[in-house]
Amino acid sequence: MNPKIPPTHKTTSPKHQEDYVFVEKPGEDFTGIKLISGPYASIVLKYGNVGFRPVSEKTPDGALPMVFDYTVIENKIGADTDSQEFINHIGDILVVLLDEQLKEKKELNGENWKNSTS
Repeated sequence: MNPKIPPTHKTTSPKHQEDYVFVEKPGEDFTGIKLISGPYASIVLKYGNVGFRPVSEKTPDGALPMVFDYTVIENKIGADTDSQEFINHIGDILVVLLDEQLKEKKELNGENWKNSTS
């Protein structure tokens, strides 16, 4: 039996300070994400485990779907935080966050300096 592969999602390219901000609650040991634009504005969440599907579940274009856990901390607007649309939106944010972390790590390792002096 072949697993059902969801359709490829078009990224919404969320931007820090425009679409989401980092928030902290005194006494907690994690940083949350507060959505500040669009239909999910004011929702606060945190991410849990992040990973990728097995190679056997890759999409037709060869990509491995990302999987992640999340916990909604605050949802005063009563939005459906289990909908595929919401999951896609916060997945886009997670991709941006991971990409920023990768760029920061490369800068700390001097990779940008090495590349700019060649």
